[in-house]
Amino acid sequence: MISKIKYEYILFFIALIWVFIFSFALQLAPHFNFLGDDITYLEASKMLYHHGQLSPTRPLLIAAIFGFPYLCDGSTEMVLQWSFLINFCIWFFSIILFFRIVEVILNRKNAFFWSLLFVFCIGNLAYAFQFLPEALFSFLLLLAVFFITKYSKTQKKDYIVLALIVLFLCALIKPVALGFAIVLLIFYVKKVKYILFSKFSVVLVLSWILIFFQVLSIKKSFGDYTISYIGAVTYYNYVGAKADCYRKNIEFIPGENQRAKTLEGLSSHQIKILANEDFKEQFKNNKLNLVKAYIFCLYSNSSKGNYIVSECKNESNTSYFDSFQFLFKGISKIQNNVFTLVGLLLSFLTLIQYKTSNSIQFFCSFGILFIVFISGISCFQCDRFHIVIYSMVLVLLLQKMNSSKHFSEPLQK
Repeated sequence: MISKIKYEYILFFIALIWVFIFSFALQLAPHFNFLGDDITYLEASKMLYHHGQLSPTRPLLIAAIFGFPYLCDGSTEMVLQWSFLINFCIWFFSIILFFRIVEVILNRKNAFFWSLLFVFCIGNLAYAFQFLPEALFSFLLLLAVFFITKYSKTQKKDYIVLALIVLFLCALIKPVALGFAIVLLIFYVKKVKYILFSKFSVVLVLSWILIFFQVLSIKKSFGDYTISYIGAVTYYNYVGAKADCYRKNIEFIPGENQRAKTLEGLSSHQIKILANEDFKEQFKNNKLNLVKAYIFCLYSNSSKGNYIVSECKNESNTSYFDSFQFLFKGISKIQNNVFTLVGLLLSFLTLIQYKTSNSIQFFCSFGILFIVFISGISCFQCDRFHIVIYSMVLVLLLQKMNSSKHFSEPLQK
């Protein structure tokens, strides 16, 4: 029994020590960033529990999870502490889950060493220190990969249903996950009869009901059938704004240009209309600059180190702070560059070799391409968007190296 579980215990112990070293060296503690997206998630939780309303930008499930202490009349401080507890627990669970996936592909000993590589991904740990859903979102996508891996190994269709449930619910954490769920459902459309009548079908239908509830509530409150308006806001403030600055030959400062100030006082519905009209106009009259802006956004998100590490301050005036900050920032930058580049290359290779690729390779490849290319609507996010793909890149790499030995579920099947 001990020999079977000892790797999980060792991984947990190493991860725990790593958290303390990372936090101590950078003088980094869990914190709430009033200038970042943290405030929008907190406001979404307050809207849900204090007023019974949904946020126009942050979906139902993440508001419900982060704001749970409000249900028991908890304070905002309790909500923040609760969210940080969730983030760190989920980060630890992600490590064990990654190990469980890799041990199916390789063996427990080799899976342990590959899991260490995942443990020391700087960005994945750094975002656990903020009031952001990156840790939870990454875990849920990894959980979907786990279920797909189990299905590919055992051919038990229940794992497909579980993966779909996770992805549809994940869309209420970050709307981008809806694309994953729909693609996976289309991929397994021949098994739709089993999917709809499996023992987990009630939970799957419940996830659909929650999404419909989200969409209908947003329509009723704000005027559009959508899960979230975040896409419109992000496009207008980033890639659209950058393209407009290229056209006018002025400096682009996110949130500070006159263009961004035009959103003040507008309703979510009006912002969506404005963003749509702006995209149509720029696609027609400013297409080259729009493409340049999109490429710039892709580059800025793929080539930078972790901004949380960069923003740490040496308040205790320790002699080693600068060295560790430089080291961790450099490592996070290298990780972002390497994982993005390798992920793109392996994903395109999967598309080229689709006849011999299995469902794990297909899902990871789609996920990598989808995350990377959709991140281009925003910029200056450093590695925030791309940490999600780190685990999928590693799984895809190992699958490419070992698929002939362990898996035989080609896409043509």
